[in-house]
Amino acid sequence: MLDLIPALVTIKAAKTLTMRKAGQPTATLGQKTRHRMKGNMKLTQKEKLDRVRELMALHGVTALVVMSSDPHQSEYLPEHWQTRQWLTGFTGSAGTAMVTGDQALLWTDFRYWIQARDQIRGSGFELIRQGEPDAPEVVQWLLENLKPKDRVAMDGQVVSLESVRTYQKKLDPGDIHLVLDLDLIQEIWTDRPPMPLTPAWDFPVAYAGKDRPLKWDDIHRKMETIKADWVLMTALDDIAWTFNLRGEDISANPVNLAFALVGKKEKRLFMDPAKINEDLGRLLVRDGVSLFPYPDVVKCLAGMDAGQRILIDPDKTSYALFNAVNPGCRIIEGKIPSERLKAVKNDKEIAHIRQTAVKDGLAMVNFLYRLEHLDAPVTELGAAGLLYGLRKEQPDFKDISFTPIMAFGEHSALCHYSAAPETDVPITNGNLFLTDSGGNYLTGTTDITRTLHLGVPAAQQIHDYTLVLKGHIAVAAALFPEGTKGFQIDTLARQFLWKEGMNFGHGTGHGVGFYLSVHEGPARISPYPADVALKSGMLLTNEPGLYREGHYGIRLENMVLVRDAHETQFGKFMKFENLTLCHFETALMDKALLTSEEIDWVNAYHERVYDLLSPKLEPEVRAWLSLKTRRL
Repeated sequence: MLDLIPALVTIKAAKTLTMRKAGQPTATLGQKTRHRMKGNMKLTQKEKLDRVRELMALHGVTALVVMSSDPHQSEYLPEHWQTRQWLTGFTGSAGTAMVTGDQALLWTDFRYWIQARDQIRGSGFELIRQGEPDAPEVVQWLLENLKPKDRVAMDGQVVSLESVRTYQKKLDPGDIHLVLDLDLIQEIWTDRPPMPLTPAWDFPVAYAGKDRPLKWDDIHRKMETIKADWVLMTALDDIAWTFNLRGEDISANPVNLAFALVGKKEKRLFMDPAKINEDLGRLLVRDGVSLFPYPDVVKCLAGMDAGQRILIDPDKTSYALFNAVNPGCRIIEGKIPSERLKAVKNDKEIAHIRQTAVKDGLAMVNFLYRLEHLDAPVTELGAAGLLYGLRKEQPDFKDISFTPIMAFGEHSALCHYSAAPETDVPITNGNLFLTDSGGNYLTGTTDITRTLHLGVPAAQQIHDYTLVLKGHIAVAAALFPEGTKGFQIDTLARQFLWKEGMNFGHGTGHGVGFYLSVHEGPARISPYPADVALKSGMLLTNEPGLYREGHYGIRLENMVLVRDAHETQFGKFMKFENLTLCHFETALMDKALLTSEEIDWVNAYHERVYDLLSPKLEPEVRAWLSLKTRRL
């Protein structure tokens, strides 16, 4: 696939993973098979499976596991590494495919069950609903269905070190061996998209708030506490933040394909030279950055001086890249300092984000106004185009922050539905419409979800909307002690649904980058017990929901900023500052279900939305917003 990783790798750990035996020939597809592939570049899903199984037999592989990953463990992948999507036809961002001689299975979580079911129909793959009580995890399925000495292939160039260890630990008792040096898809995927080569560009300090050397100083202080000489950076948003760089290598994610080694005295950036123009190169070199071609990270790791202490994150570092490190070096495993540093926004970033909330709020309010006043219904794809055009009118807008979810009726019950020409439907007054979208501005990244009804909502829809809103308000209005973690907040969003035996299958909130990835770690609001305390300056979302399959879905999302509240004899307390500016639908609220405090919250929020947005709206939109934000 790439020349980044050597053809054969071995692990530098107490337990050696099974690799190709010495002297074992490299199998290839026969001449007849090659001829068929050259004559049919666009293979059907069945033909892809047939080819994969031919190669598996040639290499003595019993099972092939294909994860949704790239060498950087990105959530959203460049087309070049969308291997699982190519093989299965499933386009969701999360999932794992597994192929044996007689079975092909796809695992994905609650967000994508319906989408995956529809997209893999007729592909030869069977859906495993990950998370259901009777659904085995991939590795458990392998352990239960394979025999001793069977071989499981995974591409070590894109699978994380932590994933490899997890698989090996669980497969060892069954004497099942991992093969990590095979990319079985490469020979079959003859029309594979090339690696992206969009230009990198300098992100001005006027937006970033800190220059590169100051950020490196912060990283160095963290390195000192663990006695690390180097930090290996693989996550693209970490590198973009650390080096104040942006690009367009991944759709809706302003990042560049790169690796980095940050040392106490030297900063090494590994990026295709074609991406760096003369002016940017001069700036980076001026600041002390040594530039290397993208694949040279392997040579640099192999050539590190013995005794050097290198910090890596096993969750973000591929098995093969870890394996490239000089065995004489000492590897320290842990989280990369930049991950937590970038999660806490600085004062300049926060000021920009507040301004961006106004810009994005104007686009959203104008969008919702037009939806209600169009002469004819717009379709889901038409709505996405309409909102994009309105965002584009705002200062400093660069791009969407993710593929928008414009979901009408039963489509809104699909958490991550993405309209396509074959599924596109008009947005009428007959059901709920869910719109989840965001923008990337030079002044920040946004993410907002609203649910509305253009006609007369049913009583059940009003009831459900109100319960979701109550959960949203409970999080937004929360006061919590310093040190509180996101999973402790998550219950607040679900309590009203739980009382009626209902729930939603996704987290309540995620971190948001600053003109970076719309999903940013390490903090989150989720049942998942992440050991990360919420700190002042962290930017998160608050998005509870409820989904009735085949009927409708509801989700209400604002971005919130963690802030200091006050201190009492029991310690320091914190709160959320609501940033997103766009009304909720009072026509979908059952006032009898709301407490006086919740009504006061809605009224105060709506008053703020109107006060901040109305001066910049056209008179007819301003009058409409006045009605939408009238007091309950």
